[in-house]
Amino acid sequence: MAVPSASLRIMGIGAHPDDLELMCAGTLAKYRSLGHHVTMCHIAGGDRGATSGTRSDVAETRRGEAGSAASLIGADYVNLGVSDGEVDASSEDQKLLVATAIRRARPDVIITHSPGDYMEDHNQASALAFSASFLATLPLYDTGSDPIGAVPALFYMDTMAGLGFQPSEFVDITEQLDTKLAMMRSHASQLTWLEHHDDMDVLGQITTVAAFRGLQSGVRYAEAFVSCNVHLRARTTRLLP
Repeated sequence: MAVPSASLRIMGIGAHPDDLELMCAGTLAKYRSLGHHVTMCHIAGGDRGATSGTRSDVAETRRGEAGSAASLIGADYVNLGVSDGEVDASSEDQKLLVATAIRRARPDVIITHSPGDYMEDHNQASALAFSASFLATLPLYDTGSDPIGAVPALFYMDTMAGLGFQPSEFVDITEQLDTKLAMMRSHASQLTWLEHHDDMDVLGQITTVAAFRGLQSGVRYAEAFVSCNVHLRARTTRLLP
């Protein structure tokens, strides 16, 4: 079943600059190729993702990298500036930040982290996307902007390395893999950081996971998702491309 031809507004909400690029950039690129509007939002500034330098300089570098990655597919980009390690779904201030960003983006669909990923910033970002996207519909939740008209559909993206994740839906990104890799290459500081800190070949992992998800779904390369099928979010039509 194809994604509706009417233009959709899509919002990716990740914890750090590069999280969306790692786990759902192929799908975001595919949405854009079909003419849909995409906003890429990172809650944290990435200020602790380096081996040296001041946190403010690191955050500035990472915002620039993320903006360059978003520009490759013509997506809007926003960073909410929370410090790494401090993303907190119980914080009323952070709920307000995320709800405000959601009201500005006005998404039909939100893609965010899977609950239970390997680090707490990811899990808290997931919870913030869930709670703030409901709060953004409430007229008396004051963000200084108009509420959105409906609770957005929500999809959880794959975990790092696909561990502990059982997909319910797949997106064929065979034609978008090169774009996804280019978006990740925009994060030059993180290619170095992740190799140093986690002994991780980022581009190799992206390709390997995409090939594995493609094997599962009968295409060359794919990304995997789970739909959040709760009241007000379940849909009768396929919204992933």
